[in-house]
Amino acid sequence: MEGRVMKRTLFFTMLGGISLLIINACSSMGNMDAMGGQESMGSKMSGGEMMASGGSYLLPPDKVMAMQKMMMSMEPDTLEAGIKRGEKLFNDEKLGDNKSRKSCSTCHENGGTVGGAAEMEWKGMKMKVNIPTLRGAAAHFPKPMGPMKALVDLAGMNNMCIMTFLKGAPIDKNSQQSVDLVAYITDFSKGKSLEPGKEKIVPRPVPGAM
Repeated sequence: MEGRVMKRTLFFTMLGGISLLIINACSSMGNMDAMGGQESMGSKMSGGEMMASGGSYLLPPDKVMAMQKMMMSMEPDTLEAGIKRGEKLFNDEKLGDNKSRKSCSTCHENGGTVGGAAEMEWKGMKMKVNIPTLRGAAAHFPKPMGPMKALVDLAGMNNMCIMTFLKGAPIDKNSQQSVDLVAYITDFSKGKSLEPGKEKIVPRPVPGAM
């Protein structure tokens, strides 16, 4: 079982290389403007056009071959197994190597809410944030979150909570652990209609809290 998880984690890590290559490609395009004053390719091409052009965002052939071999040798997984692994992470007081001795379930027991508000700090200011229920919450992503109103998906929201409230390190979004945690939290929204951007659900809001 441990070998299977490690293999899947390696697979997701390799997928993460795509994101890095996209960033490098965009950086190179930006340098064209800075160095030569020429109009960059990025200003002429949409994201879809870049994908179709066959640019350097593609994985190199050796990594593609390695991924293909890995895909052929990976043992089948199930959603149920991923949800169970995610449940362990959800209740893990060491998630993100945090030192708070808290877990996701500290505020969201059984996927609900313990009520009240949690405290966070933003640009030197302390503020309170209403603790929402997670039941139905996954159906509302992606959406802008936090004081900075950053557009995030559910995995990004998980990381924001880990960093802000558990005082831990974020999870690599390309890892099996991130996928499993998302699977567990998404299970609380089974049967709910997708409503991206909808406000969080707070049964008992605290006056003055976000």
